[in-house]
Amino acid sequence: MVGVQRVMTVSTPAETVLGYLADHGHSEIWDPTVRSSTRSDGGGPVAVGAAWHTVSVWGGRESELDHTLRELTAGRVVFVGENPTVTATEEIVVEPAEGGGSVVSFHARVRLKGLLKLAAPFLRREFERHGDELERTLPPVLERLQGPAPAPPP
Repeated sequence: MVGVQRVMTVSTPAETVLGYLADHGHSEIWDPTVRSSTRSDGGGPVAVGAAWHTVSVWGGRESELDHTLRELTAGRVVFVGENPTVTATEEIVVEPAEGGGSVVSFHARVRLKGLLKLAAPFLRREFERHGDELERTLPPVLERLQGPAPAPPP
């Protein structure tokens, strides 16, 4: 198994951030590896069971995964993407930051199947590079989101 984890802080409210990240279709905007992510279940509300077909590029090679929203709570979203060679799990935890804004923890894990398992040690560097790129691309996207108006002071 290979993976990457990053923690980022943004000024956007946690509820707004989680609502945005729960729609995997947005990943083509903030994830530098995702070329497209389109709903594959006929659309409707973003809820547990919603599905997307995702095309990504890793190490110059295109890969297609079918992602399903497996968990959506007040502070956490989990997607599982699968194809014949990998199972990818993306866990995103969003918590209110002290003083306002949000702390976003992104953790992606990929379980390689078959002979591809042998490549795991060589892919670690690629995953770290992905994490570094994600730290540069995700926060500015989240900062541009419009959150609910702040409550007036008591």
